[in-house]
Amino acid sequence: MNEDRTREQRTPAGTEPGWMPPGVTGESTSSPSPAAPTKAECSEALLRVFEFLDGELGPDDCAKIQAHLDECAPCLQEYDLDTTLKAIVKRSCGSEQAPDVLRSTIMSRISLTVVELEQGR
Repeated sequence: MNEDRTREQRTPAGTEPGWMPPGVTGESTSSPSPAAPTKAECSEALLRVFEFLDGELGPDDCAKIQAHLDECAPCLQEYDLDTTLKAIVKRSCGSEQAPDVLRSTIMSRISLTVVELEQGR
């Protein structure tokens, strides 16, 4: 067997040095960086990150959060942590489903918290 062929078979796709997803050149095509996001923009993005993760946002809000994550490293780091947390919870709970009473209580408290946060603005 050819040594190059063996090396190729052992290297998973996408892990070769210099590999980039299709359509990505590695060169910046954007204009100079815009101003850093404000604390208020970060707060709003982080408040909605789980809705973003769960696909519960409309297209406009989804694009807004994605754009913010693309330009804000601290929020992207928080997003990555939330993504990991969600995956761990899903793996740990597997196919178990919360009782209806618990789900209802949690949803009520979330709604109340959202209302309180919106009134505090």
